[in-house]
Amino acid sequence: MSAIKSSGSRPIAPVADVKSKPLVPIKAWAAFGGLWVAFILYIWGKWLLGPYATPVQTGPSVPPGWMSVGLILWQVVMTSAMLVFFYWFLIRPWVRERRLTTDGILCVAGFLLWFEDPLSNYFSPWITYNSQLANVGSWVNVVPGWMSFGEPGQQLPEPYLLEPGVYVTLWLTMAALGCAIMRRTKARWPKFGPYRLLLVCFVALAVFDLVLEGLVMMPMGLFTYVGGAFPILFPNAYHMFPAHEPVFTSMMFTAVAALRYFKDDRGYTFVERGAEQIQGPKRQGLYRMLALIGATQMSMFVFYNVPTSVMVATHGRAWPTDAQERSYLTDFICGDGTDRACPGPAIPLSKQDRSARVTPRGSLSVPSGTVLPPLVPFDLGAPGHPK
Repeated sequence: MSAIKSSGSRPIAPVADVKSKPLVPIKAWAAFGGLWVAFILYIWGKWLLGPYATPVQTGPSVPPGWMSVGLILWQVVMTSAMLVFFYWFLIRPWVRERRLTTDGILCVAGFLLWFEDPLSNYFSPWITYNSQLANVGSWVNVVPGWMSFGEPGQQLPEPYLLEPGVYVTLWLTMAALGCAIMRRTKARWPKFGPYRLLLVCFVALAVFDLVLEGLVMMPMGLFTYVGGAFPILFPNAYHMFPAHEPVFTSMMFTAVAALRYFKDDRGYTFVERGAEQIQGPKRQGLYRMLALIGATQMSMFVFYNVPTSVMVATHGRAWPTDAQERSYLTDFICGDGTDRACPGPAIPLSKQDRSARVTPRGSLSVPSGTVLPPLVPFDLGAPGHPK
């Protein structure tokens, strides 16, 4: 750029073109992921240091022997599988080649995704876990604004020897399966674009989820969808399987599969684009990890937790009798042994322990110290002095 001359003889220094710095996708996603990590660590810390880190007991009901054995096996297998996945996909490539693979990062992201597992119960409980699984309660009651009832020993128990392994292994397995389905579909129908590939992936993963959860995991008594709407399998049983579950589950699995499948020529997912501009391999690896953590958290929050908490938990059906008879599945959130009726169309939502509620026998229970709002009559105005 040539110098601009003033009215005098001395030239004015050249004015540089002002260009806005382009936003690097990986930096935005890494910042988003970093916020999630900070929030998760804060909530987990508050939970572990507070009264809600209390195990939920099984209660008077005795699980069948086959169920108890199955629960032990699931915990051993899933914890072992998680350790294998961490070694094979994260530690092994790092030790051998000093590089972080996408699958290794997804193992870390899956472990942190466990945090979101109970969040769909935000407004009202519709999912429960078998309290015979090893647990120390859960962190849900320290989440800001949490509405569902919970007290130490009477809350959703998060099984720490089952769910972390499920999230690490199942998320990576479903992502890999989704990618394999899209590759096979593309090979069979080369003209299929991204939307058709994703649709095929979605349908296939929905069927897979229906079989895995509806026919394998739930009948074994690991967890329930007692408040789910529109049952399509076992409608009156403790392992009732609702129609919406494979839909929302497949949506979030398809999102992660798409993240893993659609990569650029450098092998980066769309949230990692711009990683080559990050100086230093360690710093670059940190940015990539935070970006993928942010993307996976977003996928579960948007495609599963928001729709199920808003559309399902607040409009759930009555819990099956078969589930309410089993204290190890009610977790003492409601029903026998409590002063709360289990959620259903006729039961209003309550706000933890601060609001009046319907008891299991149909009467109204007002917690001690609760002040009900008084009746405020209409202002009719003084005679001759209308307002």
